Amino acid sequence: MKKALALVLTLSMLVVLAACGGGANAAVAGTYKGEKAKFVGDTEWVTDEEFSIELKANGTGSFNREDTSFDLTWKLDGETFTMQEKFLGITNDYTGTLKDGVLDIFNGEPDNDLTYEYVLKLAE
Repeated sequence: MKKALALVLTLSMLVVLAACGGGANAAVAGTYKGEKAKFVGDTEWVTDEEFSIELKANGTGSFNREDTSFDLTWKLDGETFTMQEKFLGITNDYTGTLKDGVLDIFNGEPDNDLTYEYVLKLAE
């Protein structure tokens, strides 16, 4: 009976540890500083906007721009990055990529001229 209880407790601890943090999320967690942004239809990048994204290993974080912080949840599948931002009951979905410390996200369809694209780099 003691062995069975020990086995159950050990398995429970492993499940909790796996859910709390490791894997791909822990490897890419950190603060990403804004490099540039633009509407997809524009030809020139805006480089004087200040924005950043903090990704936490538990799949939450914040998108900070224009002196406002927006709560977010995020997922990474290979290099495919998805994020949902929430503020005052409104949600915005983002898609993009996260590769080699560079986060490139869109707040709409990447081929729509009115979609805004953000490029951020992992802060060192």
